[in-house]
Amino acid sequence: MNSKQSLDTKIIYNIVYNLIEKANTNLPSWVYNKLSNFNCNYKDKILKNAYLAQSKGRPLCQDTGQVLVYLEIGQDIIPEGDCVESVINKAIADCYKEKFFRKSTVKNALYDRNNKGDNTPGLIHIDIVEGAEILITVGIKGGGAENMTQLKMFNPTAEPSEILDFAKKCASEAGENACPPMCIGIGAGGCAETAAFLAKKALFFGETVEIDIENVFETRILTAPTHIACLPVCVNISCHSLRSASGKIINGEIQYTDEIQEYYDVETPSNAREVRTDDISALMNLKNGEEILLSGKIITARDAAHKRLAEMIDRKQVLPLSLENKIIFYAGPCPASNGEIIGPVGPTTSKRMDKFAPLLYENGVIATIGKGDRTIKGLNKLYFKAIGGIACVLQACIKDLTPVCFEDLGTEAVLELTVEKLPLKALWL
Repeated sequence: MNSKQSLDTKIIYNIVYNLIEKANTNLPSWVYNKLSNFNCNYKDKILKNAYLAQSKGRPLCQDTGQVLVYLEIGQDIIPEGDCVESVINKAIADCYKEKFFRKSTVKNALYDRNNKGDNTPGLIHIDIVEGAEILITVGIKGGGAENMTQLKMFNPTAEPSEILDFAKKCASEAGENACPPMCIGIGAGGCAETAAFLAKKALFFGETVEIDIENVFETRILTAPTHIACLPVCVNISCHSLRSASGKIINGEIQYTDEIQEYYDVETPSNAREVRTDDISALMNLKNGEEILLSGKIITARDAAHKRLAEMIDRKQVLPLSLENKIIFYAGPCPASNGEIIGPVGPTTSKRMDKFAPLLYENGVIATIGKGDRTIKGLNKLYFKAIGGIACVLQACIKDLTPVCFEDLGTEAVLELTVEKLPLKALWL
């Protein structure tokens, strides 16, 4: 008896497309429940964001990241049609275009950092297993938390407690750059690349480790065999939006395996006072650590736009906009869907702009907005911290948008935004 089963790879396209949409817009119920019981100062905004994303079908975070696809394909399956990787990448490209998700993949890490415009290729991992089923998990990994990854080659006689201490250190150093509360993935074993692979996979499939780490709601680990002289360990971090969705294909039929939970609206009261962007005196008299609601006009600019502006200033070229008294929001929003002023939007990691910030402050910028701490000090310049990972909540604060310049940079173009009661914390650098 022949147990082999033919499978049209169009079915893989369909399930991957749907899992990408679900992972980006619906916080897994176990994550939502964990966060509901987690002690966090802005928990109400995180839960509100989950409600808005689910109810509107829009991304939890503006950084709709790189797409991870984990497949277990039964060896009795015979794929027919376009190759599996091709249909997966087509599903990614089509979903990101049709659902107005942000495309964040550049053509080459070193030599051509122009945005590809379709968010491909996905990071695809395929295992061949027994049987005639296909199991698929899609994960979405943003850049802010990914940049906090750390790899360490331990002495092979190291104790497990040393590994957990390393994870604590990584979480502490990540801080607000990884949009806490965080989930920690630990990978140990194999060679260096194995540990890195396991650390990320642990976020979705790992065994839970009971460990008390500040601002971490879950720690998971995966291990593998290794050389007698080696103990490679990697820590990979996810923000509070640990985005994933799973399903399987059995006898040519798609089954979605995640629990569906309906989220509810959450009030997010604030006693902070409103400050306008054109009230220079009020801005200059803000206290360090003061929470405010900012209203008025700001501009967006992040990595690529900063580099271009700095190069133009160095060459003494005329800038396409005046920087005088401007407030720069380090942000790259999702494309606007039908009826939206802007797509979900939120802050990116501020310290990546630190090498440009003094120059832009010198040329008239009055304040900047981003997430996390900064490496620049002693400037006596204003910096606003925004909460990361609540893109739908912050989207509601944007009342108007006008393109300004560098539209070829896509999501990194400079935009003028009219904001209303944008929640921020004032700090002096």
